Formats: sequence, structure tokens, C-alpha cells
Amino acid sequence: MFPVSEQQFTLCDELLSQYDPRVLDVFKQELSYGMERFFLLSFCLACCWPGLGAKSDLRVVRQWAELDFAFPSEAERSLALASRAYVPGNSVPIDVDVHHRGGGQMSRIFITIPRFDEGRPMTLGTVDERGQVSAYPDYQWNNNQGQNCDGLTSVFRVAIDECSRLWVMDTGKIGDTQYCPPQLLAFDLGTDQLIYRFKVNSSLYTDTSLYITPVVDVRSRGAGDCADTFVYVGDVSGFSLLAVDVAGDRAWRITHRLFFPFPSRGSFTIDGESFDLMDGILGMALSPVSRRNERYLYFHALASTTENVVRTSILRNSSFLTNPNADPQAMNVFPEERLTQSAAEAMDRNGILYFGVMDPPSILCWNSATEFAPRNFHTIAVNQETLQFASGVKVVNNLKGEQELWVLTSSFQRVMTGTLNSNRVNFRIHAEKIPRLLGNNPCTMPPKDRLHGYHANLITPMTDRIHGSYRYGAVSYL
Repeated sequence: MFPVSEQQFTLCDELLSQYDPRVLDVFKQELSYGMERFFLLSFCLACCWPGLGAKSDLRVVRQWAELDFAFPSEAERSLALASRAYVPGNSVPIDVDVHHRGGGQMSRIFITIPRFDEGRPMTLGTVDERGQVSAYPDYQWNNNQGQNCDGLTSVFRVAIDECSRLWVMDTGKIGDTQYCPPQLLAFDLGTDQLIYRFKVNSSLYTDTSLYITPVVDVRSRGAGDCADTFVYVGDVSGFSLLAVDVAGDRAWRITHRLFFPFPSRGSFTIDGESFDLMDGILGMALSPVSRRNERYLYFHALASTTENVVRTSILRNSSFLTNPNADPQAMNVFPEERLTQSAAEAMDRNGILYFGVMDPPSILCWNSATEFAPRNFHTIAVNQETLQFASGVKVVNNLKGEQELWVLTSSFQRVMTGTLNSNRVNFRIHAEKIPRLLGNNPCTMPPKDRLHGYHANLITPMTDRIHGSYRYGAVSYL
């Protein structure tokens, strides 16, 4: 053996960390068959597999062992500590989104901190360069432990649209207690003023409901036209979807079997720690608008390995006001599955879907102009330590018109098992420009004769059937 310096070890470790562990296993196996075969394989991969040379990492923009909050005053901080509205170490960020501002202003990074129980002083905030979290739109909106239903009770996820509006879905629930009705709010990011509020009627949610994932569908007829807006919100534990018609200031609840979790997929193992979580519809992503002015909503339950799709023209149908049950054939599941569960997802303007998987902890891409199948999933980032649970995934447009991928990851398995340790980094925000991230990844090279939504088109034929002839639950037959 020739001597290897510490610097060489570091360089090798850095290079090898950029590749999928499964690829490295192939190299190891081939090496055992002899150097001639190994070099032949290396030559073929270098010449014929363009994805191998793609940049495969995300930059860590912010990271924390535990969140640090900026209070309006030391007195407010002391009061929050005394009342246990603030318990250091209890706060867990779940989602991220970014607003790039012009005029020399700093971009703003938004994060959400759901109130699973006590000790979260803020549920929606912005992160400064030092990593401190400040309440958004201000502390008074957030200084609320369920006593003020006009404030923010508990927010899991947000969405920023092309009209510079921040959409916030407030569950109204802390732990298992429904203190306030769920509400959907929109803030003008130019003024930080509330411009829309929709309080969900009690007929549209159940005792188990938890509306957590909003995606915003704007059908603009020209620059500055934001009138035709729908927001689709996933109910992770009530197993339904809320469609909010913003212009009509109304909403309807939609039920379907594909919103439910799969019992066989409710156990998770990440970095050697296991937990059970029977969550339904959570990951949701909108396709670009097609030539027929149609969009697809891609979605999946957390406790699943499947991906599903529905035409948004079905979700926009107001007949759900009187009948929430969607026809079984109105929504469809792709025949093939992921190898492990996935949480959040997002799709870019080219119809490429980005999502995290649990094992190995990775961010993958899939071009919707190809079949949804593992052979068409390609790794763009993999890291056993830093990408363990991608709970927030967003595609963000910057001021130059470039698209960026933003991902929030956490040691969520340690949150669930109660083993979170403030002596190690537990939460990270990652980002990179998508062209730089993809490089010449196979996700950028779909068949030339196919458009985005190819596989969705195959499994979702045009139909006028909106409602099913039955309801879910045996009691409906009585």
C-alpha cells in the first residue's frame, strides 16, 4: 500500500460524498473482478452516463442545533420563558420558502414552526444572516397559544406565489386541541399587510383534520393579473383536500381513497432510528400549465411509496360544495413506486419534480415527460447526515428569472423518538440554482417527442365523471 496523506483522505471523502452510495457499491463489486474490467466500466460510465458528472450537492444556507429567536424585548423573552410559551429546544422547523426582493433589499427566508405542543414562541418567522428567527408579520400575530383566533395558532407550511403573496395555512390546532377554526391567510410581501383571510367552516373539517400543505394555482391572463386563484390544501390526518376559490371566497372539501396512508408504509427508519407515523396526503406539487390550460396536481401520503395525480379542473369543480366524494377514477396512482417514503415535493417550470427520500437520505429528481418509475429517478444530492428528512421543498424564482431549489431538512426521527440532542446540528436549510444543481443530469434530457405530464396524460383520461356513486365508510351504506 502506498502512503495516503490526511489531505488526500479529505479530498477523496469530499468527492465520494457526491455520488449515490449504490453507484459506489457497483464500483466496489466490479473492482473485485479485476482491474481490467473495472477500468472498462469506468470508461463506459464516463463516456455514456452524463448524470455521473453532474454537480450533486446543495449548499447549506442556515443550520441550527436548536432555533434561536429574536424577541421584541428582553421583557417579552422573560415572559415567554416564565409562561412556557418558550421552552428552548422545543421548536422544530418544518417548511421553508424564500422571497427575493429588488431595490437592494435583502432576500427573506421564511420558516414555519408548528405548535405540536408548548414552548414554541413563534409559528411563522423570517431568518436573518445569523440564523435568528423573527416573528412574521410581527410578534403580536405569533404571541398566541390558542387564545386569539385572529392571530396565528399553528402553521405547518406556506407558499409564495408569482403575485408576491405569502399564503399561510393556519391549522388552528395545538397538539390535539382545536382552539380555533383552520384559516387560510395571504400577506402582501410588498407591504407585509394581510390582504386575504378565509376561515374554514366547521362543515369542512373533522375532529382529526390537520390542514397543513397549501399549493397555489394562479391562472393569469396577463402581467399583474392574480384574480383567478385557487389554493389546494392537504388534510394530513383527516385524509381529504380543501379547494379554496379565492375570487369566490368559498371552499369545498374533497375526499378520495388516495388521500389515505398505507398501513404497511407507516414505519420509518432514518439513520438507525425508527418511528411510526400514519400520515396521509402531505407531499403536493403543481405542474406547469399545459397547452390546454390544464394543470396536474401530483400528491402522495407520507405513509406511502406511491405517487398520485389529478387534473386541477376536477378540483376546481364547485359541485363538491354539495357532494365531497370524488369518483374513484377521477384520481389515479402511477403503477410503479418509490423505494422508500417521501415527504415534501415541488415541480419546476420544466415539469421536473424534486423530492426527498429516506434511505439513503437523498434529494431526487424525476422528469414528468418520462414514466414515473425508479429507473427515471435520478439523485441530485445525497448525504447520510444532512439530508435525513426533507420536510420542506420549494422551487423559487430569483430576480434574474432563474429557478432555485430550497430544501429544509431535519433529524425528524429524533424529534419523534425524543432523542434530539442540542450538541449536534439538527436542522438545515439548503439551496442551489437548479441549472447548476442538475448539470447534465438525465432529468434534463427527456425523450424529444414528449412533453411534461406525459405519464399523467396516460393514466388520467379526460372524463366528465367527478363524483363517485358511494361514500367512504361502512356507515354510509346504512
